[in-house]
Order: sequence, then C-alpha cells, then structure tokens
Amino acid sequence: MKEFLHNDLLHLPAELFAYLVVAPMIGWLLARKRPWQRLVLGLMVFMTSWHIEKLTLMIMSVETYRGHTKGFEGSHMQVLALALLWARRREVPGEFRWLPPGAGLWFLQCILCSLSIFTAPNASYVLMAAWKFTSATVMLAAAYHMVRDAEDLRLMLRAVTITLLVQVLVVLKLKYVDGHYQISGWFEHQNALAIWSYMLGLPLFAAALGPGDPIETRWQLAGFMASAVLVECSLSRAALMMFGVGVIAVSLLSLADGINLKRLRILFGVGFVGTLGLLVALGTIIARFHDNGNASSQETRDLLNAASRAMLHDHWLGVGWNNYGITINHPFPYGDAIDDWERDRGHTVNEDAPKGLSESLYWLLLSENGYPGAIGFFAFAGLTAWWALRGAWAHRGTLIGAFLMGLTVAFALAYAHSTLERVLTQTKNLAMWLLLLGVVARMETLRKWKKLNP
Repeated sequence: MKEFLHNDLLHLPAELFAYLVVAPMIGWLLARKRPWQRLVLGLMVFMTSWHIEKLTLMIMSVETYRGHTKGFEGSHMQVLALALLWARRREVPGEFRWLPPGAGLWFLQCILCSLSIFTAPNASYVLMAAWKFTSATVMLAAAYHMVRDAEDLRLMLRAVTITLLVQVLVVLKLKYVDGHYQISGWFEHQNALAIWSYMLGLPLFAAALGPGDPIETRWQLAGFMASAVLVECSLSRAALMMFGVGVIAVSLLSLADGINLKRLRILFGVGFVGTLGLLVALGTIIARFHDNGNASSQETRDLLNAASRAMLHDHWLGVGWNNYGITINHPFPYGDAIDDWERDRGHTVNEDAPKGLSESLYWLLLSENGYPGAIGFFAFAGLTAWWALRGAWAHRGTLIGAFLMGLTVAFALAYAHSTLERVLTQTKNLAMWLLLLGVVARMETLRKWKKLNP
C-alpha cells in the first residue's frame, strides 16, 4: 500500500504537468513549423510500437487485475498529440476544431459504455476504462489536423515504414538469436503485433500499387514486406489467413482500378518473393496449425463467450466496463462452467485463481457495456469504415485513394479478426487505430470540399 501511494504521489503530478504544461509549451514551439509537426506525428506513429512501460504512467495501478485497463493511464503519445493540437489551434484559432468529424461519435460511444457503471461491482474500474478510451480521442484529432494533404500522408507513410522495419529487426533477433517460437516483439502479445502489422502493411501495399514515383514506391513496398515478415513471425493463425486474404483483395482491387506495367511488375515481384518466403516458413506454419493446444484454446474461447452471453442476459447495460475480470471469477457464477470443464479433463481447480477475459472484442464489449455500448461502437466503426470506402472511390487515381482502399480492406479484416482477438482494447493498437481514423476523417473532409469545389 505504501508503494502504491508513493508511486501515485510521483506519477500524478508528473502526468498533470505533462498534459497541462508540457503539451501547450511544445505546441507553442511547433506552431507554424510544418516540418517539425510532421516529425512529431511520425514519432507518434513510431511510439505505437514501443514497450508499453516506456509509453505510460499509471495512477492507482492494479497490476494483479486481469482486466484490459489496470489504472488511470497517462500516455506520452497523448502528450505529443495535445502538443500538435495546441500548435494547430495557435495557427488557425478561428477554424480549429477540438472535436473533428468522428470524434463526437467516439465520445458518445464512451458515454454509452460508461452507463454500465450503474451495474458494475467496481465503479473505479469503469472510470479507469472511461478515462483511457475517452482521452485516446486526441490521437484521432491530432492525425486529422496534421495530415492535411497528400504530402503529409506520404511522409506519414514513410514513418510507418521506418516503424515496421525497426520492429522487424527486433523480431528477427528474438526469432533467430534468442530462439523464440511465437514472436511478440515490443508488443504485449503476438496477436497484437500481427493485427498492428497488417493494419499498417496493407495500406502501404495499396499505396505502392497506386500512382507515385519510384522512390516512394520502394519505401512503401519495404514497409509492406516488413509487415509480412512480422505477421509470419507472430505465427498467429488468424492473422496469417487475414493477411493472405488482404493481399489478394488489395491486388484485385488495384487491378480493377486499371492494369498497368507498374502494377504487374509489383505483383509479380511480391508474388515471387512471397512464394519463396512461404516455402521457407511453411514447415513452421503447418506445425503451428497443428499445435496440441489449439483445441483446448478454442474450447476455452467458447466457454468465455458463453459466460459473456450469460452476463449480457442478466445485465442489458453490461456488468461494468473493465469489470469482466471480476465477474468471471467467484463469487459470481459466470465462470463456473470453466471450472467444471477443467474438472472433466481431470485437472485440479483452484477457485481463487483468476480467469482470463473473453478473447472476442465483441463479446467483451457486449458483456461489459451491454447493448448501448455495443451499438455506439458499431455505429462509430461502421461510419468511419464507410468514410474510408467512400473516400477511396472519391479519391481514386491518387495516393490518397489508393491508401484509403488498402485501409478499407485492413479495417474489414481487423474487424472480422476482432471476433477472435480483443487487441483494439490495448493501448498501442487503440492509438494506431485512432491515428488511422483521424486520417480517414481528414480525407472525408477533403472529399466534401472537393464535391463542393469541383
């Protein structure tokens, strides 16, 4: 308890100073300095791959809790995002919007999720999640204000490539020097690494197949190939399949937009290199699909999802945002089926041992936040995905259109993959997702402006 209080006494003033003093000061220095603003945005992209302990400071941290939020989280990425927002506000005070398109709906979704506080066993855990997800809005807003044209997007994609290449060096060292099997790199889990990788890699692949000079195309292809290596090294079965589907979808959509020599050369080259890479890794991939633990892992997922359905049945508002780690354990009855399953397999059950969370983002959302929170999330995800798709069509034939096409494919796959993984609740994946959605919101604004000013 003394250590807990001591850490809070140190972390709380530090975070308040960073958010309320450091961010505006940096923003004041960045105002009207576009190259430096782009550099800071690139640093934020890179920070989504850092070790989580280098990015955050926790207030009231509960490290023993098996929830998706373990304290009131302060993020250095958010400090930089706030700095960029202050810089932009100083440049265009009359036109500046703290809540760009989409941010208001995200706020509404957070409010709807927070209604579950009325049924939560632990209200403070709800407030922890509410702060984490609401404060993350600044990531969307920063990307919206900083990626204002194709040149900004091009430089952001360079930052994405550099980030992926650095992560490849980390992963290859872990795989071939340290001898790890499933690689998570600087991420908390290999599934988080894999989804993060293809959400960035597929838009890079689409951009490379779009219009662009040879140098930029090489940058984009390098990032895409790096993402392929990361997905393969993660050995996430679903991610491997999603990535393959994504590559095929981006290739076909690019060809549907027009067949030219550049696209044919890139597709032939990627196909050749990809085939070689697949042959090298084929034995490991096949072994991963036949791991002994696969069947029991699937059964555990099914039991957790069944428990989630029972929670939703009992509480239409949910059992409380970030409270699943409480209600899945005793004295609540929802995890009893898991204990019975373990006994049926001849295992000794320790009823005091904490059980895990549902791996499905959607069942976790429904069980914790009920129908209001789920409706809010689906409305936000659906609207922004529609913006990406509509923007891809409106900006077709440009770098922006190609990027949005690849991002639409990546979103579709990530949302499908989220039936199996809840990584969008994790700090770094959440930050990267909202950064990308900020770019989508900006391109939606450009689409409307283009429509009004043809």
